[in-house]
Order: sequence, then structure tokens, then C-alpha cells
Amino acid sequence: MSYMRKIAFVITILGLSLLMAILLRKPVYVESLDGLVVGQSVEISGIVDEERKFGTGKLLVIDEVPVFCECSENYVGLDVVVYGIVERFPEDLRIKAFRVEVIN
Repeated sequence: MSYMRKIAFVITILGLSLLMAILLRKPVYVESLDGLVVGQSVEISGIVDEERKFGTGKLLVIDEVPVFCECSENYVGLDVVVYGIVERFPEDLRIKAFRVEVIN
């Protein structure tokens, strides 16, 4: 039994290490959604062209790239940097924002 526990412990440590490596990786700067993969960590910056209420958050459009954020602030016309992850919604790609920062 102890041999199986050692194997399970080693597999757990390797799995956690892999997850930490993925989370600590720097986001890739993008200007469009072409060639991106679902789950990829990205960074995009630009002026918010339009903003629409969408479910529990807002859909921001930055240089024709849709970005969904669960935010209440108004970003239209502001220069922002968005850190997020690429997701599929329903058939198209969009960015799910984790952090939105306004550039002064």
C-alpha cells in the first residue's frame, strides 16, 4: 500500500508543478484572434470602441476584438490594457478578461 501512496504523491507533485508553470507563464501580446488557441493567456491593449451589456458583465470591443469582462465601469473611449484568456463562445473566439487597466 505504501508503494501506491508514493506513486500517487509523485504524480500529484508533478501535476501541481505543471499547473503552476502554466499559471506563471507571461501572457502573449495579441492584436487579433487569428491563430490563437482556446485557453491561451493573452494581453491586448487599445481604445475601447464600443461596450454592450452582456449577461452578468459587459462585452468590450477593442480594435474589433471582443473582450468579455465582469465589470461595472464605463470604458468607452478609454485606452486600456486587458489581461485574459481566450475562450470559445458559442462558435467564435473571444477574450475573457481577468484584469482591465486604464492607461493614463
